[in-house]
This record gives sequence, C-alpha cells and structure tokens, in this order.
Amino acid sequence: MKYYAIIFIGLLAAGCHKKNEITFKGSAPGLKNGVFIVKTLGDSSVYGENIKDGKFPEKKHLLREPGYYSMNITDEDNNDNHEPFEVYLEGGTYTVTAEPGKLYLYPKITSTSKTQQELSAFYTISDKLVADDRRQIKQLNDELKRKGNGLSKSAFVNLLDQISAAENKLLSSNVIAFKEFLKQYPQTGISTHLMQKLNYEEDPASYYAIYQSLTPAAKNSDDGKEIGEKLSHLIKLVVGVKAPAIDGKTPDGKPFDPKSLNKRLLLVDFWRASNEFSRRNHQQLALMLGKIKDKNSFGILSVSLDTKMDWWTTAIKEDNMSWPQVADLKGDDSPNAANWSISSIPTYYLLDNNWKIVARNLNIGNIELEINTYLYKASMRKQSNAD
Repeated sequence: MKYYAIIFIGLLAAGCHKKNEITFKGSAPGLKNGVFIVKTLGDSSVYGENIKDGKFPEKKHLLREPGYYSMNITDEDNNDNHEPFEVYLEGGTYTVTAEPGKLYLYPKITSTSKTQQELSAFYTISDKLVADDRRQIKQLNDELKRKGNGLSKSAFVNLLDQISAAENKLLSSNVIAFKEFLKQYPQTGISTHLMQKLNYEEDPASYYAIYQSLTPAAKNSDDGKEIGEKLSHLIKLVVGVKAPAIDGKTPDGKPFDPKSLNKRLLLVDFWRASNEFSRRNHQQLALMLGKIKDKNSFGILSVSLDTKMDWWTTAIKEDNMSWPQVADLKGDDSPNAANWSISSIPTYYLLDNNWKIVARNLNIGNIELEINTYLYKASMRKQSNAD
C-alpha cells in the first residue's frame, strides 16, 4: 500500500511540475545585441536570455506560480529606456515577437493563457491610441529639463501648457482605449485589474461611468470594491467643483472658519505628526510661503489627521508652521479623511478663493510650479481685463 502511495505522490508531483513548466521562444528582428528578461512585480529576476541576431534561444523554465509578471526586451546598443510590459504567466509556451525599431510597443505574445490573450488585446489597443501621446510628453519634459532655466516667463508657461495639454490628451486616450477593449471583451475578468493601472483617480468622472458598466463579478472583486469605494468619493473632488468642508478646531480650541483665510489660492496640506514625509515637507512649504510677495495671493492650511493633542501641537512648534492649523483629532476616522478621499499622507490640494478645487493629489516637487503658474495666469487675466 505504501508503495502505491509513493508512486501516486510521484506522479502527482510530476504532473504539477509539468503544469508549471513555461517555455519562452521568440524574436526581435534586426536586434543584434539585446536582452529578454522576465521579473516578478517585486523586481526579482525570473528568466533572462541574451538576444543575438534577432533571436533568443527556446528554453523551458519552471514557473513558481501563475500570476502577473513584468517582461522586457531591450537593445543594449540603443536603449530607449521604455517601461517593462505587464504579462500574465502560467504553464505553456509563450511566443514573443517584438516590432523592429519599436521596442517600446507591447510585443506580440502568442499563448494559450486566456488572461494573457486579454492583456495582449488591451495593450495592443492602448499602443495604437496612446503611444504617441506618451512619447510627446517625454519629449516635452526633456525639453523642459534642457531649456527650462533659459526660457522667458511666458515661454516657460507656454511649454507647461503644452505638457498639461499632452497629459490631458493621454488621460482621454486611455479612457478611449479602455472602452474599446471592454467593447471587444465585455465579460473580461481583468477589467478592474487594468483600471487600477490606468490612473483612474485623475479622471474619476469618466472611470466612474465605465465602472458602472462592469460585470457584477468585476465589481465584487477585491480590486472592484476598492475602486468603487474610491470613485464614489473622487467624483465629488474633481477640478472645478466646490471642495468639501473641513471640520475641526485650531490649536487654541476655536472652531475653524474658512472665511478667515481670505487667499486667492490656498494649499491644503493633509498631514500627521508621526509621518516623516509630512514633517520634512513642511520645510519646503515654509520656503514657498516666504517667496510670495503678495501675502493675499497665497496661503497654506494644514489639516492634521492626528489623534493626540500634544503630538499635534508639538509638531507644529518643531516644524515652525506659522500658517493656520486645524484638526478634529479623530485620526483615520476623521470626516476630513473620508470627505477628501485621503488614502496616503501627505496629500495636497490647491483651492481658489471660492473654495473650488484647482488641483489635487499634487506631488511636493510640483506644488511651487503649480502655484506660480496659476498666479501668473491670474495676473495676466487681470491685466487683460483692465486693458
């Protein structure tokens, strides 16, 4: 009996081993010296081969587990620094063919994996619609780095406008590509997985409409539930709408009154005393505030998500925060966190003097640029109206 059990276990192990075997074969015509590499999403190498004279050798590899991985094909003689491609790997053969001279495009991948077939379909559609937009944004940003300091103020703002327009076009193109994919694969099982990667938070209105059309299974997936909850808040926080109220008191115990701020442009800083990035960024915010000559044109409001009064007030003193402060001391349970869809700390919003959202989810490195651009355009409009 033991003997038969050992045979059965051996056969089972052999079957599992075969099921997880994956074979890569493929080509990159015209590529004389390149690399084909597969990595986990944690950036650990899984498989790699040198590409010589447009081909890489066909080899079997034992895949630890099915799932999403990253794949890349690079030209060692002319690296264009494109981003790796997302792939879904499971047992079987994957035939990969890259387009000559356009390694930044998603390669043609032939596989029996249904998930990979859907991924290939989406990224192929996406490339047709957004590849040029991505390259234009890269070229404009490269131009900004090269010429930025030497440009006149108006030329600098004009270049920023071009970048902003290109980024907005990319957002729109991504929406169109996703809709086209869903039209072809209405019952796809990867819709919410893809949506997580499409920067849906930057265009919540469009993606909320798309989300409503997804299958019940997609909405009830872990990704689907997370996206649905976020979007239900984010559609109330789009640029141009009136921002939510802020609850809480100032450090001296007085109720917060937004009318007391009276600034043409206001940066709202959501932070926490225990958060290192929040604290470090306060030094930069203080420098920004000090550069503004017209004190009525710009101000900062810091909204703490702390739970302890002494932590909050001590951090204010240590960070030399001379601008208005408010907190309700409810931490992550604060209505401020929910109403403003704060999922990470720090988070920054820009508001105009009507409490309407000008920009959201700003990176600390872009805040000063956003402020100067807004104030410059506002002054130009004022001057134009006066003329």
